Amino acid sequence: IDEWDCIFREYKSDVNSQKIYLDFLRTFLKDREYIALTYMTGILPIKKYGTNSALNMFNEYSMTDPSPMARFTGFTSDEVKNLYLEYQIDSDEMAYWYDGYRLPGETSVYNPRSVVAALSRRSFGNYWTRTETCEALRIYIELNIDGLKDEIPITRRPRYHTRSL
Repeated sequence: IDEWDCIFREYKSDVNSQKIYLDFLRTFLKDREYIALTYMTGILPIKKYGTNSALNMFNEYSMTDPSPMARFTGFTSDEVKNLYLEYQIDSDEMAYWYDGYRLPGETSVYNPRSVVAALSRRSFGNYWTRTETCEALRIYIELNIDGLKDEIPITRRPRYHTRSL
């Protein structure tokens, strides 16, 4: 379920719809033999909604605490090395653009959406920022939930620049 938390971000005051949505997810997912795994993405933590943690049957992983899921949240350095060879791309440029995550147990993890977009388009660019406005994310970063703001390094990168591979 991609952006599972959209209703909480976009319709903050619609508490009734939020409750209906949480009830739906709980009824659909909790203790169902037909569900082996549920993968939900979003900005906000699941446990913050509803009374008594309406969706309390999940193990939650975040960018600041990915635990055993760290290697699945992006391309590892070793995976990208193979891409350098296969696509004949500049490794330093790829690292400059997309080597932005430092996760426990991994030296670095590359942004998966941006790497795939760059390879598909044969051009380096700021693809991730096209999925959501930076200002929309700033609100949640400033909340500093689980130390997120403290974990984000300040970097200077071209904002809307692209460069061919």
